[in-house]
Amino acid sequence: MPTRMRLTDIDLLETLSSPEYDKFLEKFQEHRFSRKAILFSPNDEKNLVFLVKSGKVRVYLAYEDKEFTLSILEAGDIYSTHTRAFTQAMEDTTILVTDVRNFQKIIAELPAFGLIMVKVLGDLLKNSITIINGLVFKDARLRLAEFLVQAAKDTGITVQQGIKLELGLTTEEIALMLGATRQTVSILLNDLRKSGILERVNQRTLLIKDLKKLQEISAGF
Repeated sequence: MPTRMRLTDIDLLETLSSPEYDKFLEKFQEHRFSRKAILFSPNDEKNLVFLVKSGKVRVYLAYEDKEFTLSILEAGDIYSTHTRAFTQAMEDTTILVTDVRNFQKIIAELPAFGLIMVKVLGDLLKNSITIINGLVFKDARLRLAEFLVQAAKDTGITVQQGIKLELGLTTEEIALMLGATRQTVSILLNDLRKSGILERVNQRTLLIKDLKKLQEISAGF
């Protein structure tokens, strides 16, 4: 399951803030979106590239009443609308947008942009395969355990009581990432809490008190 907030270790905003790259930023237009607003959908005809300036953007697939989160973009991440995915603001978000023709010119002068885009799309493909694998072969309990174990590895903070996960995600948002209902995830999190494996610090922060047991669950034991 996709747990890393940042898709790449390179912050393009920081790169573009250097004086020598001022001309590249001029090719982008700033757009602001409120929380839960749809940025782009598969029906949009324009082929654009956007850079997240602030906030978080969810990349997801939707079919009938089901949604499957592929990844979450944060400030400094770049993405192309030329996919069959939706993009939605998870909080008040600002993006910098340019069309593909301008982006091609940027790549010609700054090849690192192209390499980063390949990395982003590669990560999305990996996340897509992971989601498909989980939906086909694993039940919601195993998917949740796997998600939490991976989150502990990627962003967990070791504290005296265990591993603190500042996911910044509500139960509903975690459910969307797992392809499960909010009610199911809420019940599963409550079961983990009753078992002494997990503790909810606040709405968006969890504490893993027994990582070994959680790993055993994710492995199907």
